[in-house]
Amino acid sequence: MTFLKKLWDGFRNIFGIHRNSEYVDDYLNSANMRSGVFMSVVIIALEFWLVIRQSDKYAVDMLVAGQSFPIVFFKVLYNYCLLMFFGAAMLVYCLQYLKRERSKSKLILTIVFAGISLLLGCLFPLEFKYEILKFNNDVNSFKSSLTIAFYIAVLLFNVCVIISSIAKYFNHELYKASGILTITLFALVCLMFGVMISYADFVSTAKFDSGVLQHKQIICFLTMIIYVACLLIWRPYISIGVLGIVFLLFYFALNGVVDIQEGGRELPEGDKLNYITFFISLLMVAISIYNQRIREAKKDEELIEMATKDKLTGLYSYRYFLEQCAEKIKSEDLKGGLYSYLFINLRHFKIFNDQKGYIEGNKLLKDVGDILRQCLDEDTLLTRQSDDHFMAFTKTGRIVEKIDKAAEMILERTPVVKVGINAGACLLLDTLDDPIVGIEKARYACIEIKNARKKENIIFFDKRMHENSMKAQYVATHIDEAIKNGYIKAYFQPVVWSKGRELCGVEALARWIDPTYGFLSPGVFVPVLESSSTIYKLDKEILRIVCEKIRYNLDNKLPVIPVSINFSRADFGVINIVKTINEITDKYKVPHDLIHVEITESALTKKKDLLKETMNELHANGYAVWLDDFGSGYSSLNSLKDYDFDVLKLDMDFIRGFNGTAKEKALISAVVNMAEDIGMKTLCEGVETMEQAAFLESAHCGRLQGYLYGKPLSYEELLKKIKDGDYKLSKDVIV
Repeated sequence: MTFLKKLWDGFRNIFGIHRNSEYVDDYLNSANMRSGVFMSVVIIALEFWLVIRQSDKYAVDMLVAGQSFPIVFFKVLYNYCLLMFFGAAMLVYCLQYLKRERSKSKLILTIVFAGISLLLGCLFPLEFKYEILKFNNDVNSFKSSLTIAFYIAVLLFNVCVIISSIAKYFNHELYKASGILTITLFALVCLMFGVMISYADFVSTAKFDSGVLQHKQIICFLTMIIYVACLLIWRPYISIGVLGIVFLLFYFALNGVVDIQEGGRELPEGDKLNYITFFISLLMVAISIYNQRIREAKKDEELIEMATKDKLTGLYSYRYFLEQCAEKIKSEDLKGGLYSYLFINLRHFKIFNDQKGYIEGNKLLKDVGDILRQCLDEDTLLTRQSDDHFMAFTKTGRIVEKIDKAAEMILERTPVVKVGINAGACLLLDTLDDPIVGIEKARYACIEIKNARKKENIIFFDKRMHENSMKAQYVATHIDEAIKNGYIKAYFQPVVWSKGRELCGVEALARWIDPTYGFLSPGVFVPVLESSSTIYKLDKEILRIVCEKIRYNLDNKLPVIPVSINFSRADFGVINIVKTINEITDKYKVPHDLIHVEITESALTKKKDLLKETMNELHANGYAVWLDDFGSGYSSLNSLKDYDFDVLKLDMDFIRGFNGTAKEKALISAVVNMAEDIGMKTLCEGVETMEQAAFLESAHCGRLQGYLYGKPLSYEELLKKIKDGDYKLSKDVIV
């Protein structure tokens, strides 16, 4: 059965007995139109030359001899003029079909040339008047009938060209079907012209000379049938049918002429053999060309699919989505808030992926794409940019209701994990007609859902978000200027021993004091720089400032304190952290044991091998490595055994709202004891009350940091407080 199926599939492919995709059909139609351009140019050139030749050779002499112009025109020039305008109509029509943009000039030219050709075609009855068409015997009757059929085909062609051109200009769905009919009628006219000319010549020259049939213009028939079979692309079974019928009719017609004129004689065997050989060869070439074009079309379709579609969901690729948005905005009158951009993020998708696995996660993403297609309007443009991020350009009307419906359907699909939707929307009028701007604003609104008091599935980009967005754009584009002009400052928050409360170090914190926005909070500029992977510039500048201050104190024999500096997880893979720290500390000749490198807990889930390698190098170069913000997110105790941190910094969430309950004390004590057991010292952030400090000391937490011991200070303020005795410097850290 498998062999028979493969055999049947091969047969279907060879002879075109299969359904093509819309793209492949369009590809073949366009190829036919390009061939139509070539064929029509040849027809115009040939007929123009024949008009000049016939005028010079016959028409002028006939007019001089006194014959009337109508008789001369219809006897000598009529068919050539008709076909010249027929070719011109086809040429401009094909160019109009192949051009994406609407062209009024091409529409007018097509109608003009087709109109002239149509008018000339309607004059064919005058050939009876001047006795050019005759039905006085069998041969003349067949010749005249063939000529009339040719004129009718020309008339139908011109009518179809006019209708199809108008449909194409107004982008009516009729133009595709009428385009196929037009190219079919064009082929029919060409075939009938070849048959008509060759038959007429055959009739006028048919005679036997020493047993050999003499005829001259059979090449016209052969040329036209080659054009139709090889330049225009037909399915093989259509080629077989058309070529077979035309060859048989032409053969019987010629054989009939010989029979009538030569008294029962037939075409010579050599001619029969030549016709059959030519028919078979032409048929094989037509089938070969069709299958070659099909392979090219499918290959192009695959490449376009890769470039325009998301492989997983079948939605548009992000780049093609942006192109389609720009095209839609450009081509249609989308006023006011009629359309909006959407940025959609799935809540709890990571949890679903972890629990169900990669394959089920991909199935869910595909289902989400289908749900969004189902819930949003039919003409909505949809894409999946990456991971679980979807984007849309859709009508604004009832958009909240549509997103809520999609969220409900996704929730039904994931009853255990309860995957939800966070959607940000931005009206088209807020985007300056730039799809990227619209998407970014929708993305910003989506992020704001997390901060919204009332939990909703969708919120719109508003004035407040616009102001924050402008500030974020300012940060992203002015970080280099801020560093160059000294707007970036390092502030220092004291760290004390829990026993004795003596100053044992400081943490360097970045501050941006801008001439335009004033004091920019780290909560504003840090996320922006992290998302743009430029946070390393800020971290390098803070390290440079710290080393500069330490060098100044060393040179002037002022108190020197170890400084901890936080390096973002976004730095890993962007810069060589160890090389960067070494270059700056070596430039200022700062002892490596005065620099403590803080790495946030969230970095442990990213690039684990790179992180391990970096930590080993830092330790080898004499730097202490601290784990920052432990307990702020999903803390994996398993990760602690894989990394050798010197200090574990407990996040302030551990003691925020500390009431001294047995559970709170037990939890904090357990973490401190665990750290000590695996060789890590501890520091607790966010200490604000004496009660908290006393408990942490009793729990043997080594270091304390928080507003109880001081807010972040400028370096000058810190030195003054040390000098004034507000901070007692621990002897353990005096250099």
